[in-house]
Amino acid sequence: MNNQLIKTIIVDDEKPSREALANYLREFCPGVQIVAECKSAKTAFKAITEHQPQLVFLDIEMPKGSGFDLLKMFSSVHFKVIFITAFSNYAVQAFRCSATDFLLKPVKISELKEAVNKVKNELEIKDSYLSVKALLDNFSVHAPPNGKLVIPDSKGFTVIKTSDIIYCEADGYCSCFYLTGNLKVSSSRNLKFYEELLPAHLFIRTHHSYIVNLSHVKGYSHQEEILLADGFKCPLSSGNKRAFIDLFKKHG
Repeated sequence: MNNQLIKTIIVDDEKPSREALANYLREFCPGVQIVAECKSAKTAFKAITEHQPQLVFLDIEMPKGSGFDLLKMFSSVHFKVIFITAFSNYAVQAFRCSATDFLLKPVKISELKEAVNKVKNELEIKDSYLSVKALLDNFSVHAPPNGKLVIPDSKGFTVIKTSDIIYCEADGYCSCFYLTGNLKVSSSRNLKFYEELLPAHLFIRTHHSYIVNLSHVKGYSHQEEILLADGFKCPLSSGNKRAFIDLFKKHG
């Protein structure tokens, strides 16, 4: 894969957007080979079936079928997806939950190059296309707390339910998830990434190194510790104490 061009299709109903993205890719992403440009879900389905690309740049809102409608046409998705979107923050969170990349319009060259490099790395991972299905699952249940979270690591990724997360702990530039059933999953992303991603009405930063799921809080001790499910404990810093107590009261 290192020296092989990534077969790519651009799907966007607006011709200027397609042309601009194609020009950026040719100039700044030499490892990408554009094999087709499509203006609708229908023509994209035909082109994807014919060319079998490894990567599809996909607009969300198109008049004759959305980007999600296109993905649902396939019984299984065997290509990586980078969404081109002006969607709300909620949708952006869903993209992150699935480890599927996205670019906000107007596309920034630095973000485009980063997204393409991420695809290059993930194409080395067996079954990495499952992240697209996780994205569709997230949208089908309408809310991340009941959805799936794809945790990337150095070897690939692990799919977990956000409701199973008891707490997250910083581990240098990485993060560790402690789950129900005494399970632990490590991520190559930092804690700040997940703080912005996880729903704020359920997950709260209790310490610079900890994020807690309020659904699993069992109590609070005078030793400035939060008592959690499965016997876990997390520190509560003085700076986060008031926010934790207020949010926990609302949650309860």
